[in-house]
Amino acid sequence: MVARFVGKPAAILFGMGYATNSAIIPALIGKGGLIISDAFNHNSIVNGARGSGASIQVFQHNNPKHLEDVLREQIAAGQPRINRPWKKIIVIVEGIYSMEGELCKLPEIIAVCKKYKVYTYVDEAHSIGAVGKTGRGVCELLGVDPADVDIMMGTFTKSFGSYGGYIAASKEIICHLKHTCPAHIYATSMSPPAVQQVISAIKVILGEDGSNRGAKKLAQIRENSNFFRSELQKMGFEVLGDNDSPVMPIMLYNPAKIPAFSRECLRQHVAVVVVAFPATPLLLCRARICISASHSREDLVKGLEVIGKVGDLVGIKYLQVEA
Repeated sequence: MVARFVGKPAAILFGMGYATNSAIIPALIGKGGLIISDAFNHNSIVNGARGSGASIQVFQHNNPKHLEDVLREQIAAGQPRINRPWKKIIVIVEGIYSMEGELCKLPEIIAVCKKYKVYTYVDEAHSIGAVGKTGRGVCELLGVDPADVDIMMGTFTKSFGSYGGYIAASKEIICHLKHTCPAHIYATSMSPPAVQQVISAIKVILGEDGSNRGAKKLAQIRENSNFFRSELQKMGFEVLGDNDSPVMPIMLYNPAKIPAFSRECLRQHVAVVVVAFPATPLLLCRARICISASHSREDLVKGLEVIGKVGDLVGIKYLQVEA
């Protein structure tokens, strides 16, 4: 069902989203290989890359031009000291960056990867089930053929309301992972209720439950996200990310404003998630709002009222708003 949903020939499930990245990457590449990773990739990708034994290069966040520069340089130089060609090169990006709310420039990155004949790995933890006309993630939203992405990774902890993660790829890659990946061989599998939750969620999204609830929810999350983002910007908050993205970070910057913003919001009955070092650089702390289809307009307006008042109180409306 997962393979059909994302448009790949086969898929494999794991009992933990974080472990899907950190355990899969070492099973795909090792010594003599090269991983080229976006600068803002999630910690699970960073740990998976480090644990693989492969060489690692980082390219500037969401910058296809710099990715091409890194690729050209690395292909020309080859492996360190011995200068032999790399055994394998994998470029790893995310669909929606979890701390930026920003969509990946996937079409441009895929074009670069095709030009240099390297593999692509896309982490869709925050985009699968949330963006695209039928909820199939960034490939659908940006018009990318899933066949052009070698490894499609996602988690069930966001849009599907369950836990665990998946890898969707060719049958050969999935067969290889079943025989070599420790997160499949040694770890516990997903529990039956968690699996049923995912199956039910996918059926709702695809309309296979006999209703149009899925289409309504996808339209609602898009409408909610764009409304909330535009209202925050009108109030003078510095909000990261792109339209249609349900992840919207509000920049706080000053570390002292993290507890001030969080506690004052909570005092007014709105719970917010604040993110600080080491998840973000020390002076780039933020509050991360994640919008869902279940938020009513009343919920959003109430949240905006409180966030607006607290923003004035703690001084985080950094943008000048035209009168």
